[in-house]
Amino acid sequence: MMLGIDNLNEQMKNELQKTISGGRRPHAVLIDGGTENEREEMAYLLAKVYVCNDDSSNEPCNSCSSCRKTDERIHPDIIKVTKPDDKKYFKKDDLKKVVEEAYQTPNEAKVRVFILSEMQLMKIESQNVLLKILEEPPAYTAFILTSETANSVIGTVLSRVSRFRIGEKNGELGFDEKAVEIVRKTSEAMLSNYEFDVISATAALDGNKQLTVNVLNLLALFFRDAVAVKNGGKPLVSELISETEKISYSFSTEKLLGFYDNMNELIRLTEGYPNYTLLSAQICAKLKT
Repeated sequence: MMLGIDNLNEQMKNELQKTISGGRRPHAVLIDGGTENEREEMAYLLAKVYVCNDDSSNEPCNSCSSCRKTDERIHPDIIKVTKPDDKKYFKKDDLKKVVEEAYQTPNEAKVRVFILSEMQLMKIESQNVLLKILEEPPAYTAFILTSETANSVIGTVLSRVSRFRIGEKNGELGFDEKAVEIVRKTSEAMLSNYEFDVISATAALDGNKQLTVNVLNLLALFFRDAVAVKNGGKPLVSELISETEKISYSFSTEKLLGFYDNMNELIRLTEGYPNYTLLSAQICAKLKT
């Protein structure tokens, strides 16, 4: 028996309502937090909303053939993609096959839904394979991504999805706490008249590979949020709302997009084997105004 909307707690009901309110069907959703089983159950519940024959409601009817097949996990238009058992991580070729299949039309429903399970098992180069399809998917294709935390998902992917938080696992924040603090200090330094302040704010990176990657991803999303706020939208990173507003007021949209592109350029460098001490210095250079 599948998880039903009536079984959700208030927080999860609110998140679901926010995701699909007004008849919205986002082309890509990230479900993060909770346990792996909770993420999977929520992914199938959301997928059932997409394929239900009665698309006039924000809830699945639970009686049509599509709902019944989803409950039994046999709907031909819901494709769950998991890491091969013989591999530690998803490989780029695994995701390339998903992208190719995403252009095939549905069998029965109006939409084909791809559930990409456990994004924390995808390295940066594998996640990058998804960027174009997430930005411009066919009208008949939707993606539901799951991950332990949003911090496992690169900023360029996060900027293309609607986020659904189940709750924080083991007290974790949605983003790495140290990365959030560095981005917070960096944003404050960018408003300073002294260029050295940016160097000081990013000094904690100190060549740390994972922390540098986390900060780059968060900076890219931070500048994406600043563009959104400047143009009447809402930020995705709740931990940095105040800083996002300050930055959005202080720079033009063109400048913010430039920062965003610069961070994504550096993220692409992490696909190789860069010197992370030099990469930290490049972050400072790219943030100079």
